[in-house]
Amino acid sequence: MPPIVGRVLREPLLHFLAIGLLLFWLFALVNDDQRERANRIEITDADIEQLVAIFRKQWQRPPKPQELQSLIDSRVREEVLYREALALGLDENDTIVRRRLAQKVEFLMGDASGVTEPDDVTLQVYYDENAERYREPPRLSFSHIYFNTDRRGEQAAKDTQALLERLRAASPRVTQAPDEGDPFMLPRIYVDKRTDEIARDFGSTFAEQISVLEPKQWHGPVVSGYGLHLVYVGSREDARLLPLEQVRSRVANDWLVEQRQVADEIIYERLHSRYEISVVGQQSKED
Repeated sequence: MPPIVGRVLREPLLHFLAIGLLLFWLFALVNDDQRERANRIEITDADIEQLVAIFRKQWQRPPKPQELQSLIDSRVREEVLYREALALGLDENDTIVRRRLAQKVEFLMGDASGVTEPDDVTLQVYYDENAERYREPPRLSFSHIYFNTDRRGEQAAKDTQALLERLRAASPRVTQAPDEGDPFMLPRIYVDKRTDEIARDFGSTFAEQISVLEPKQWHGPVVSGYGLHLVYVGSREDARLLPLEQVRSRVANDWLVEQRQVADEIIYERLHSRYEISVVGQQSKED
């Protein structure tokens, strides 16, 4: 080897240049590979199985070949637009995206909570501690006569009182009077209805009033959002505590929900402790 070539090969600057070129080549190779992966959209067998399962659940049959191709095309389109949105930074400072991602983390927290089905002893204790949740409201069977206060005005109260006196004096006892009063959009007879169901039709005040009326006679006037009513309570079943055997699934579900909420809060507090929280605007107001 000529002496000049040896001196050149031993030159440190040449070594640094060679190393720099090698690093540049490796960096370009890695970047090209990353770009290739980033620009590659792969629909796997698992993806196709998922698409088929969703279609089958909705339509109760497997998709036809052209339908499956349409599903795949839609998935590809969604992925293309999703990646372009990320490239444009459209996911940043978007309230809906932030909320959706936060919800996903909450779902993951729920999966990680490790809460399992309660045993019989746990279920009984929870049921006893929360018995009021499983108390069924009173049930009533009643008929009513409606008086439209918008149409009758002040006369409605007088008409109601006059009919009440006639009904109470009638012999044999009258339990229904469909020809009396004014037309009404809802049924005139209700059989074995819970007070919360009655409240949905007439309002809570009406339901509370008739729930304490003495059965087997006419009462009134009872006020609802529609006007005045004369009410005949045929039967009343007082509120009762439903036995555990009858509401077991409800009790178990309520227990699971509460336990998962507790577990989620513990996980959140651990995550929260990783961050230093500073609410600058609030501090400024306090100062």
